[in-house]
Amino acid sequence: MKTIFFNSRSLILCGEDRPGDEDPGAVIMTDNGEEALSEAIRTIDTNENITRLYILCQNIEDTYNRIRTRFTEIDAAGGLVRDSNGQYLLILRNGIWDLPKGKREKGEDVAQTAVREVMEETGIPAPEEGQLICVTDHTYHRDGQFVLKHTHWFAMKSAETCSTRPQTEEGITETAWVPCGELPGYAAATYPSIREVLRCAGVI
Repeated sequence: MKTIFFNSRSLILCGEDRPGDEDPGAVIMTDNGEEALSEAIRTIDTNENITRLYILCQNIEDTYNRIRTRFTEIDAAGGLVRDSNGQYLLILRNGIWDLPKGKREKGEDVAQTAVREVMEETGIPAPEEGQLICVTDHTYHRDGQFVLKHTHWFAMKSAETCSTRPQTEEGITETAWVPCGELPGYAAATYPSIREVLRCAGVI
C-alpha cells in the first residue's frame, strides 16, 4: 500500500487486500488505465468531501510510477529530533504543529538536507543523524505547477534539550520540546503526513 497526501486527504494505492472495503468513509476506484488515474487525481484534489480515495492496482509500483508523471517532482527531507530526556522537537508553522523539513538543495544528499533544515528551522546545533524513518508524498499547486514532494524523514538525536530559535521567515512562530506521552494530542491537530511519520517512528 502507498499513500499520496492531498492536503488533509489521501490517495491510497492498494492491491488485492482491498483495505478500502473496511473503510466506511472511502471511495474506491480501479486502475483501468490512464483516464481512470487522471479521474482519481482530479477527484481527490478537488472534492473536499472525499477524505480517502483508494485505487485498486494490479501492480502498486507501476501505478505509482504512472501517477508520478502527472506532477513536477521535488525531493525534500526533515527530521524527528529526540533529546536525552525523551522529548521530541516540534514546530508551529502557519498555525499548525509540524516537523522541520525543507527542499533538497543542489549537491546535497537527503540526509544532509534533513540536518540542515532542522538546524535552520529550529536554531538547534547539528543533531546526530539516525536511520530513515519513512518517505512521505504530498502534493500542492504552486506557480501553475502541480507538485509532488517526496520528503525523506530521519530519526535524529540531540544531546540535550537545546534552546531553539524559530525561523520566522518560513512561517514558524514557535518550537516545542514535547514529551512522548503528549505527542498524540499534537498529532491529532497536525497533517496526516506528519501523523504517518510519527506512526512509522513508533511514537504514537
